[in-house]
Amino acid sequence: MLFTRLTLVAQFDGQVSQYMLNAPGFNPAAIGREGMLDVTGQHRLQWIGMPNGGTTTWFNLHTPLKIGDDKHRVGIRFGNDRVGLFTNQGFHLQYAYRLKVGKGNLQLGIQPGFLSVGFSGDSVRMPSNPTSEYHDTGADPAIPTSALQGLGFDLGAGAWYTQGNLYAGISLSHFNAPVITWSDTQDFAPASTLYFTGGYEKALRNPLYVLKPSVLVQTDFTTLMAELSLLGYYKRQYWGGISYRIGNAVVVMAGLTVANGLAIGYSFDIPASPIIRATWGSHEVMLSYQLDVNTGGGGRRKNYKNVRIL
Repeated sequence: MLFTRLTLVAQFDGQVSQYMLNAPGFNPAAIGREGMLDVTGQHRLQWIGMPNGGTTTWFNLHTPLKIGDDKHRVGIRFGNDRVGLFTNQGFHLQYAYRLKVGKGNLQLGIQPGFLSVGFSGDSVRMPSNPTSEYHDTGADPAIPTSALQGLGFDLGAGAWYTQGNLYAGISLSHFNAPVITWSDTQDFAPASTLYFTGGYEKALRNPLYVLKPSVLVQTDFTTLMAELSLLGYYKRQYWGGISYRIGNAVVVMAGLTVANGLAIGYSFDIPASPIIRATWGSHEVMLSYQLDVNTGGGGRRKNYKNVRIL
């Protein structure tokens, strides 16, 4: 026992499955890349059936900014992640600058904001084993016994490149290594997470059908998680697909555009690890709305009715 060590590792940032539908959630350089006003929200129920399995909510609003030329993008991001006794909330401003590079476009983004981390120490339940002269379960100084909350400045950055139907992005969260102070003797240091994503759009012989494969790799430099995804679109209005998060879960997804610019998506994670003994999956819902700010909505189809021609 003296020469063995048990290491537990986990990422700090929340996990979502429909990452390809809301890239600004993890990469500030992806904002406004389609030239549209975009409002997107995602809500995830993690590990259904497991006590304190957690919930994750992301909200993003971003748009191109007309200042002389078409190179500036701005946005806001809000995140709320709860897992176990931890609460992680963040509010960030997002800015991206667009450059012409080769045959494509490169956007460089930055994400300043604030991060609030809390721990419900008053809800800690210690083992019911009797205390012995060698071990006192009720007096561990490393475990807080009261509710704690701290706030710190947080910074993220990223890059996003598009060329034709191909895109790739890389970003880093918490790269200023913020330290959240809880008390005079206790603090918390969120781990930075590096994200890499890429994807491609391929139209089939029948132009009504489009395939969109994508990949997401993320690491906090201790653990590594990779996800391979494939979405199929019909008339660019209905979609469905599947993802495999290596060693973690199989994800099925579906969605549709229900009105001009308004879309809804759903995904369900099926655990592909021993954790399936404790949970039967995770739910996630995505809702988004896009508006063409360059035409004031003129690019959307409008329907008119007149009783004289019915």
